[in-house]
Amino acid sequence: MAERLSDADVLLEDLTPEQRDAVTTSATPLCIVAGAGSGKTRVLTRRIAWQAATGTIDPRRVLAVTFTRRAAGELRRRTRALGLRDDVAAGTFHSIALAILRNHWKDSGRRAPELLERRMSFLARQHRNLDRASIADIDGEIGWARARLVTPDQYADAAKAARRRPGRSLSFVADIYGQYEEAKRKRKLVDFDDLLALCHATMTQDTRFAEAQRWRHRHVLVDEFQDVNPLQFALLQSWLGPESSLVVVGDPNQAIYGWNGAKPELLDEISDHLPGCAVIHLRTNFRSTPEILAAAARVLDIEPQPAARPPGDEPSVRRLDAESEAVAIARSVRGRHKPGAPWRHQAVLTRTNAQLPAVRTALERAGIPVRSRGDGALLRRPEVMELIDTWHGDQPLSDVLADATTELPDSLDNAYLSEERRAMLQAFLDIARGHLELERRATVDDFLSSLRSDDRVSAVTDGVELGTFHSAKGLEWPIVHLVGIEDGYVPIGFAQSADARAEERRLLYVAATRAERELHVSWSDARVIGDQLVEREPSPWIEAFHGEPDPLPDERPSIANLRAKIAAVPEVDLTVTDQHEREIVRDQLLIWREDWAEKAHVSPTAVLSDRAVEALSIERPCRMDELADIEGIGQSKARRFGLKLLEITCLDE
Repeated sequence: MAERLSDADVLLEDLTPEQRDAVTTSATPLCIVAGAGSGKTRVLTRRIAWQAATGTIDPRRVLAVTFTRRAAGELRRRTRALGLRDDVAAGTFHSIALAILRNHWKDSGRRAPELLERRMSFLARQHRNLDRASIADIDGEIGWARARLVTPDQYADAAKAARRRPGRSLSFVADIYGQYEEAKRKRKLVDFDDLLALCHATMTQDTRFAEAQRWRHRHVLVDEFQDVNPLQFALLQSWLGPESSLVVVGDPNQAIYGWNGAKPELLDEISDHLPGCAVIHLRTNFRSTPEILAAAARVLDIEPQPAARPPGDEPSVRRLDAESEAVAIARSVRGRHKPGAPWRHQAVLTRTNAQLPAVRTALERAGIPVRSRGDGALLRRPEVMELIDTWHGDQPLSDVLADATTELPDSLDNAYLSEERRAMLQAFLDIARGHLELERRATVDDFLSSLRSDDRVSAVTDGVELGTFHSAKGLEWPIVHLVGIEDGYVPIGFAQSADARAEERRLLYVAATRAERELHVSWSDARVIGDQLVEREPSPWIEAFHGEPDPLPDERPSIANLRAKIAAVPEVDLTVTDQHEREIVRDQLLIWREDWAEKAHVSPTAVLSDRAVEALSIERPCRMDELADIEGIGQSKARRFGLKLLEITCLDE
């Protein structure tokens, strides 16, 4: 026993007090709110190992639920490194549900139903009159509905309430959803969402089998709980019995999958969903410098996490020219590469996949190796697949590219094709043209084979990591470049509701907190969209990365001062209408914004977005709390510019 306790004590030696509490507490259910970089995986694995060392649990009866296979593998690797002889059962909700169902089917002598692995392909075969872009939208809507426990009959009302905007009408999507469910039933097929629902039904209806499963996996741990959806939560509850212990780990500031059905309120309101749940907070960040954490906190208007790292450089912000943006990023990456250091110490992250190909091309032309997670995703894009369907494998690549330059298939030559899908098509064609430079006699098959082989090779080579904000979740790099931080990307153009925009802010926060030592942010003042050069504004949240400037003089709002300024203009009547007042405030805001931007050496829209100027001129707040509620202002800008802005906006006596 003394040896066992000695081993257990070693597991606690290098933990902080808050981590030690999370490892050793016997409370259940337990919620660990783990901020970015706070060592949650270390805490989870140490908790399993410590409880095993003290005899509190049998590690063979632990079930760890993760959101990716990679995370499950990492958890098993770490527990083995801590001395556990037996592998901990770890997997995703879907993989665990399938394993449980297979056991049940085997025990009951039932034949397992056929698994429908690709819902989108099935939908495409059932509805050949629909283009792939529409099929992709409908596939996403069905996935959202299943995650939220919404039936086909309920879909239209639920989607309207959630302000969903698929490419087709809500009633049309509901009809296709209903037809899909009926087609599966007739063919005795189940998809991945069915696995969760079937597992839940099995656990709630077969009492004897459920009790055996709960005994086998008595200690349940769930990672990334902020991204759990209602269907997964219902399944989780079915896995728990009177003797079960439960630990959930998550961070409400990193909830980024609401668009896909996740319900972050499950974590925010944890005591309502898990009565008697104890909560422990892991606040200290071991990954990033204080400067990076302060910038990330300003994105969300929250207090920054305490940093374990020593101080470093402030994040940098650059405005780049549209035509030279990718080249400038490549130069920045090369300039920060130290001789002998791995290229994989740097990452370039964007909001969408469509932004990555141009960066990849510039890096490769500069002789910089690159890699990315899921390069083959480009080939799986519905618009790209549709274009490839019009090509023939033995055709010269030069011929099909010449045709694609002048004429697209009817289904793709569509004025309503989204900006991202147009960009993905263009990115694919640009990659094909680049391949033609290397292999002038290449056929279509030669090019596609090369693209697929690159996907396999890139996963094992050293190179600068390319990825989206979403794909970067759970990862970290010493140096991170955030590219395209402009309105339309951050937030994404289709994020119109307050919830969607809040999730976009959290997504930017997640991207920023991937950086350990250096964070470099850039935006372009113009983008080529279709065949036009379109001016762009910086993201309304880009100012968070500029650091804290010198505070403004502590001046009280002087309404009389502004009235005097207005009265000095002969053609202005102080008994103006609302429209005139709006114009007066807007003009004064633009003058102030221009002056501040010149002093700070930034663009005016980085100080105050055009949208914020318009909102201020309409609302004309007179109190700090009213000012902070204006979209594009928030607590951060209210603290920084509040007195001066109120002097301009408040026209009340």
